[in-house]
Amino acid sequence: MFCFLVTALYVRDEVTYDRWHKNADNIYMSSLELKKEDGTSFKVRPSDALMHALKEESTAVLDAVSISRNSYASYKVNNEWVRTDKLFFSSPSLFKVFDFGLKFGNEETALTDPSDIILSSAMAETLFPGFNPLGETLTFQNKGSFRIAGVLNPIPKNSHLKFDFLGPINAEISNYDYNKDNWLNGSGFSYFLLKEGHSPNELMADAKQILALHDVTQVADGLEFLKFSDLYLNGQTERYDAKNLFGGQSKYLYIFSLVGGLILFVACFNYINLTTALSFSKVKQMGIRKIMGASRSRLVLSQMVETFALSFCALIVALIGLELALPYAQPLIGKELDINFSQAPQLLLLPIAVLILVVVISGIYPAVSLSSFSISGVLRGVLPQSKVNILRKSLFVLQFMICTGLLITALVIRGQSDYLINLDKGYNEENIMTFSLYQEGRSLDYQTVRNALEAIPKIEKVTSSPLPMFAPPPPMMILVDGKPVPITIYSGAADQNFNELFELEVLEGTDFSNLPKSQLDSLVIINETAKKKLGLNPAVGAKMPNGRRVVGVVKDFHFSSAKNVIEPAMITYSANPRGPVQFKYRANNKEAVKAQVGLALNKLGVKADPNLTELEGFFSPAYQKESQLITIFDFLTLMVVSVAFLGLFALSSFENKLREKEVGIRKVLGASYLHLAQTLNKRFTWLIVLAFIAAVPLTYYGLEQWIAEFPYRLENLTPFFIQAIIMVGVLAITVLGLHSYFSVQKNPVDVLRSE
Repeated sequence: MFCFLVTALYVRDEVTYDRWHKNADNIYMSSLELKKEDGTSFKVRPSDALMHALKEESTAVLDAVSISRNSYASYKVNNEWVRTDKLFFSSPSLFKVFDFGLKFGNEETALTDPSDIILSSAMAETLFPGFNPLGETLTFQNKGSFRIAGVLNPIPKNSHLKFDFLGPINAEISNYDYNKDNWLNGSGFSYFLLKEGHSPNELMADAKQILALHDVTQVADGLEFLKFSDLYLNGQTERYDAKNLFGGQSKYLYIFSLVGGLILFVACFNYINLTTALSFSKVKQMGIRKIMGASRSRLVLSQMVETFALSFCALIVALIGLELALPYAQPLIGKELDINFSQAPQLLLLPIAVLILVVVISGIYPAVSLSSFSISGVLRGVLPQSKVNILRKSLFVLQFMICTGLLITALVIRGQSDYLINLDKGYNEENIMTFSLYQEGRSLDYQTVRNALEAIPKIEKVTSSPLPMFAPPPPMMILVDGKPVPITIYSGAADQNFNELFELEVLEGTDFSNLPKSQLDSLVIINETAKKKLGLNPAVGAKMPNGRRVVGVVKDFHFSSAKNVIEPAMITYSANPRGPVQFKYRANNKEAVKAQVGLALNKLGVKADPNLTELEGFFSPAYQKESQLITIFDFLTLMVVSVAFLGLFALSSFENKLREKEVGIRKVLGASYLHLAQTLNKRFTWLIVLAFIAAVPLTYYGLEQWIAEFPYRLENLTPFFIQAIIMVGVLAITVLGLHSYFSVQKNPVDVLRSE
């Protein structure tokens, strides 16, 4: 029950994301998917002009709001600059579309003045503890001072939109660029509040009509309107939180719900098995009660009451355990869960539903079965065990099918996750740090930064390149030898040290470091995928955009999460690139180098933390959510295995107890320990083998379907199957072997004394 309740609370928290807005079911976000030449696609922000047109012209739209974000802002606190990535900007309609609300301030005017800003309640308490900050000023680097015009009400935890600062979208610091003539892509995310009774299909029809009037019908093919309350579960929230690239992932919720239910069912199966196994001792009592005039319905009711009492006690223990364990489980599951019935009375329905479910599943069959035996047979000690034995064996096999299948699944999921995390990136990432040239609202000069870093003795090499993550490009037409080729190609600029630092494998031609600077402006390096997509054979010497020619082809390297396929990439030379800076330092000098780099940048006017990031593990945040989910799945699998083996322990103990006299007689007749162990455990052994035979093909089929979704995946799943079967087999042999040992060790005289 404890595991099922934890799973249910987790799933409930996920599915209620963003549903606290009263109009959540009528809010839709526009999304634009552009197709690439290879049939794949990527998403961009739809046109802001389209949002304004729909707001004014569509009869389905009640209101609309645009939200954008500035990820590189710094604000001043106690004469120090503090960086924030939660500075958002919105049009004035925010409070009409969403239910954020203001604790202090006027919702009608708070987002109208470009010099105003709104704080979250947590940020207001941090910066201005204990008093109303309205009218106070807050300074942002290179953007001046802003007047605090409002404080938001506390934002619920299950909201994917979380602000520390919220300003008008027309503020200078917002970097929002509205172009009424741009119908392709926009600067902000557009949300539409539909009128009651209107559907997104009407909104789509109006959008297509507007786009047709402006001769951009190609945009309509990839345009869609996503339900706001489904964004998190469908993994559409990565734009707001780089540490949660995969959103809630609804498929994992289905898995967790299934596993949580399986834990409950396996526990119920154990109860049914043990109750029916103990039927011989109970059935005589029921026979006597029948003779005394008790009806069958009364006997069923008494058995159900007993099941209810046991289940109710288990539920109380589970709730107490839940209350004690949740604070410690939060780091594991990555979210705050609670069972505060006073604040959320509807939560009471969960334990009540669990109690009813357990009582019904666990109690009905034993109650009906035990009350159905004939009185004469009961009093003579003759019980119809065949049906009971068939049920008990079936439930036992089903238990171990579930146990084996989940264990295999857990091992494969963990193995695939480790495979992706440890996949060779295609370039050297050891002892390399990176940071942005954009610091405190301004771009630093690369050559100045490079000279400052190269003066640090423990730094071996400095470069600037788009690695580890290229910015997503729009689709383009590239002229290759005078012919236009449609392609989406990731591009970025780097200096001469690029390949020496990253140690990319050159497959054709050469890299920038082997050529004089005078030639570099006319050259470009591409990856294998770009060569294949462009059909260049040979590639060296082929003409690319802006008159540049391919000087080298490097082996494919990853510049995004390994969950994504490697895309075409092109690296051009620049003596003064604007991308991130990377530097390689001598091993075991990390902290000293970080301190020296901080001092060097401080001399260049960078007062705030430059946010130095290790290249090794750079994409780890992309797997953070999945790692937490996998850990939860591992825990649930462990619980299923534990419950299954507790059932085996209890059932084998009972069976051995029933066969004590048989063992005593066989022992007197000279049977060996091995023979006795085989006699006692043969039935369980065959049932477990049958469970293996049934579980393996079903699990293999399911995992093959799941793992096929990954572009880079484990090719051989057999070791995981063997490992799981060995683990279950060893545990089963251990449990059965111990019981056999203790049964065989008993003195036959003590066992047969009454005969």
